[in-house]
This record gives sequence, C-alpha cells and structure tokens, in this order.
Amino acid sequence: MDMTDEEKAERLERQKKELELRAKKRNSRLFLFFGSIFEIVETLAVILLLIIFFTLMVFRVFKLPETAAGTVYQFCLIVSVIGGIFLGFMIYKNCANFVIEKFNLSDKLSNEILGHYSKRFRNSEKEALKK
Repeated sequence: MDMTDEEKAERLERQKKELELRAKKRNSRLFLFFGSIFEIVETLAVILLLIIFFTLMVFRVFKLPETAAGTVYQFCLIVSVIGGIFLGFMIYKNCANFVIEKFNLSDKLSNEILGHYSKRFRNSEKEALKK
C-alpha cells in the first residue's frame, strides 16, 4: 500500500515530535545529573563554611570555658549540618532557576523539570488555569 502525501506528512510530523520529546528527556536528565552534582558539592561547601564560622565564634570570639565550649560546639555542629542542608537546597533551587532563565532552557527541558524549578513557568501555568 502506498501512502498518500498527507499520511507521509503526518508520519514525518509524528517523527519530528518524537525526536523533540527524546531530546527534551535527554536534556532534562543531563540537567538533573549535573544539577545534583552541583547541589552535593555546594551543600558540602555551605556546611563546611558554617562549621568554620561557628568554630571561630565559639573558640575565638566568645572564649567560653572548655566544658561549656564543648557542649555549645556540639550543638553548633548539629545546627551547621541541618542548616547547611536547608541552605544548600534553597541555593540550588535559586541557581537552577537562574540557569534556566539565563540560558533560556525552558524550551529544551521537560515540563516536570520546569514546573519544579522555574518561577516563570509556574506563574504561566497558574495564569493558564485561571482562564
């Protein structure tokens, strides 16, 4: 059976859409992979900076007695780890949003990724739902 010109055009259009979808999935996976590596390194750096900051504060600035300094320092380590993880997530999300906006990746990434990171995409979805 021979295909008509309309069927050929429709088939080419479907193939084109499939290739675009695959490219978006690949780009989204790469974005998440490198973003995850960045998030891990950045979170560890924030935790390290908080530990250094609290160490200097406890031992250099306040000059507490040794018994009190040990207890306060242990508390500060816990706060550094929890606060570093929280700050790391916030910084990563803002950096991801910045990268998406700066390099105009909204047409290259899947909607799930954009919905999670891009403020502009979320706002446009809200506006579309209101209409």
